[in-house]
Amino acid sequence: MHEEPDCNQLRQQLRGMMGREPGTCCFKRFASRGLLASSVWVPRQWLALLLDQCASAAVVFHLMVCPDTVIVNLTAVASVLFYREVFPDLHMNLTWTVVGFALVFPLQTAIREAFKRREQALMAISDFRATLLNVYLANQIWDWPGADAWYGRAEDNVPREQGGHGKKKGSFKDTPLPPQHGQRVFGLLVRLVEAMQELLLVPRRGRSRQEFCTCVSPEKEMVEDAELQGRSAVLKLLGRLHRATEELKAAGMPANEASRINQYNMFLCRDFERLWSLKTYRTPTTLRSVCRVSIQVFPFFFGPYYLHLIKTYSADSDVTDSVLRHRFIFACLFSCLTSTTLVALLNVAVALENPFRPGSTDTIRVQEEFQLCREALQEAMQDQEEAWYERFEFEWEVLRSPGDDGSTSDGDA
Repeated sequence: MHEEPDCNQLRQQLRGMMGREPGTCCFKRFASRGLLASSVWVPRQWLALLLDQCASAAVVFHLMVCPDTVIVNLTAVASVLFYREVFPDLHMNLTWTVVGFALVFPLQTAIREAFKRREQALMAISDFRATLLNVYLANQIWDWPGADAWYGRAEDNVPREQGGHGKKKGSFKDTPLPPQHGQRVFGLLVRLVEAMQELLLVPRRGRSRQEFCTCVSPEKEMVEDAELQGRSAVLKLLGRLHRATEELKAAGMPANEASRINQYNMFLCRDFERLWSLKTYRTPTTLRSVCRVSIQVFPFFFGPYYLHLIKTYSADSDVTDSVLRHRFIFACLFSCLTSTTLVALLNVAVALENPFRPGSTDTIRVQEEFQLCREALQEAMQDQEEAWYERFEFEWEVLRSPGDDGSTSDGDA
């Protein structure tokens, strides 16, 4: 008789293992989470903190290093020099509320909306990938009743006594399903994945320069032409999937199951159109334009505030030339830091504008996502000859076993 495990005892064992995760002074692995999780070595807390700080500094540095930063820093330093030399008495303690409402709030809104679009695009790719796999499985393994047995899909109009798979009867007797039908659909879907990847990696449209600088650069026309070529190829391949379903119907597949496959094809078209909309439309260009121009002119209009940081009064008899020089340097650095931070936030919003932009930290890794789609189709094709009830070992169960090295314990398995 099967006995249920004691849940309290299992919880106590897990708590005990959590306090003694195997590893070294710098790395550890979570043995209590299973064999797959224990194969990953993660840095300990002190090293993780150090690595995170270094990585964050590298990301911020990457966002700040751009031509916009050079221009805005020149404006920031020039504004301090200008007000100190031309209007030395025009110093005042300005409020930073205008910066929050005129710059930070629009930038925050742009980043939030762009990130939301990134999530929608990621969900659309996930739906497309899942539906694509089900379209292949339906075309490859769905079967129906034949003339004298269940396997109507394999009937080739050759009697069994002659070495065939069965003689078709009725209205389907002259149209056996080609044996290479599944392989043909596989090739069609792989081409569809390639066309989708090429389309999503086309440079984005919707930039201000594409609308107002067409006389200088033909970028807008070239982007639109590339997108339309990719769209035409994808729609042609999606149309061929319906014709593949018609081949199944002609070979005897029941109408209700063929209708379900066509529904899957419709889902692919819907997901494609969703990805097309996310590819070709952007958040407001005017908002980004206002932020870009405002960031560049903001340091000049805040020059009186930076002069206020330097200004000394006659009553300050202890102020020396060295102190004044230090105040001037601090005012210039503070102006540059404020402007550079705003440029970095603007670059975050611009980078997220195209959710399919390759090479960016926060955008979708299009090539990796569609490579997963190819691998899913390949694995489904390789596993089609195996019995569905046959047990197979997970890869981590084969490669890992209790006590395979000195850092595991009996509880790690």
